[in-house]
Amino acid sequence: MVADPLRELAARHGPRRALVDYTAGFWVSWHALDDLAQTWARRLEREGVRPGQRVAVVEPAGVRFAALLHACLRLGAAMVPISPRAPDPERERILADCRPRLLIREGEVEPLPEPALGAAGDVCVLYTSGTTGPPKGVRLTLANLETSARGCCRMLQAGDRDRWLLMLSPHHVGGFAMFLRSALCNQALVTVARFEEEAVLEAIASTRPTLTSVVPVMLDRLLAAGGAEALRGLRAILVGGAPAAPAQLRRWLDLGLNVCPSYGLTETASQVALTPPGRARELGGSAGMVCPHARIEVEEGEIVVGGPCVSPGYVNPELRPAPEGGRFRTGDLGRLRPDGALEVFGRRDDVIITGGENVHPEEVEAVLRAHPAVTDAAVAGRPDPLWGEVVTAWVVADGTAPAELEAWCRARLAPFKVPRAWRLVERLPRSEGGKLLRRALT
Repeated sequence: MVADPLRELAARHGPRRALVDYTAGFWVSWHALDDLAQTWARRLEREGVRPGQRVAVVEPAGVRFAALLHACLRLGAAMVPISPRAPDPERERILADCRPRLLIREGEVEPLPEPALGAAGDVCVLYTSGTTGPPKGVRLTLANLETSARGCCRMLQAGDRDRWLLMLSPHHVGGFAMFLRSALCNQALVTVARFEEEAVLEAIASTRPTLTSVVPVMLDRLLAAGGAEALRGLRAILVGGAPAAPAQLRRWLDLGLNVCPSYGLTETASQVALTPPGRARELGGSAGMVCPHARIEVEEGEIVVGGPCVSPGYVNPELRPAPEGGRFRTGDLGRLRPDGALEVFGRRDDVIITGGENVHPEEVEAVLRAHPAVTDAAVAGRPDPLWGEVVTAWVVADGTAPAELEAWCRARLAPFKVPRAWRLVERLPRSEGGKLLRRALT
């Protein structure tokens, strides 16, 4: 394991371009990033940060975020990234849960009272998106992140000539992991402070990245903004965070995009299954092959992940289910196909039970999103005195009546899976990372 990946890179490849902060309009070499990290490490140490403590960081993706991450790593402190867009109550709840020594916001340092001593060896605490309940503070070590980074690069056949484009938020695992993946695998990183279609497409044209990571809604928004030609220039587009509907995948492939569907969790330091470049049609309907750093089993229909990428646990050790002994029961339903690919069916606790029949929302959503007038769709169960639950659909569609959508579903789904209630909405509740917030559907 590399104890200080940035220091090692600076020694071997110092003048090489390390990070392009596209929003700020400048780039830094490994040497310069190493110097910035050391400057921040000295400052944090003067402010009283000690090994095992935590440092909360409210910063967008960019050079300062990278420097603070490596500064915390050098001090043996755990970084706690918080979205700059997080509402005050959410930020205060996170601070109360993890009790950091400092809060750093827009480069300003604020000491906090009653800091907690965390676990030695934690590199970060990442808070889950809260799609299945209150967000949980997931502890990740350098061993977790390094095995994940190297496994991901092996699956993508990525080397030091590759360059990542980061458009995901760094306070979620998909974005955070890219900063360490860049340093561990000697790959330059291009950052944009927040996802905006025009800025992302300009960054692609200007910096010519070879790899990126998106959630499905981001990719569709980039295509709607006329980004097909720019996106075709990427060697691999990692798609995760939410399942892609089969119709979406076919459309992306027909446009010539090198999409690589994947599956991962915060508790597993990002991807544990990934579709290698060029195999998306062959492995269609799956999240790809199991990564070399992970072990996946399916027990009673539930995906269980093991291996060195699995988190040692949560900040609050009483939360359940929790990672334990290098294994994590994900709560996701799926199966391993005979060809070794992993299929993911959705959350166990999202399954709708209507009249004694089980309905997986993702299956119904995929059918709805395949309708030419539908731009987004969500499905959930709502209490019903007769059926127990009724399948309810929230749909973003252009000038299409529920009766037409119902007929579309009846031609493609078993009768008990067809939504009985319809909500036509302007947008669906999604996290900053693009995940559907199913519990927020009203």
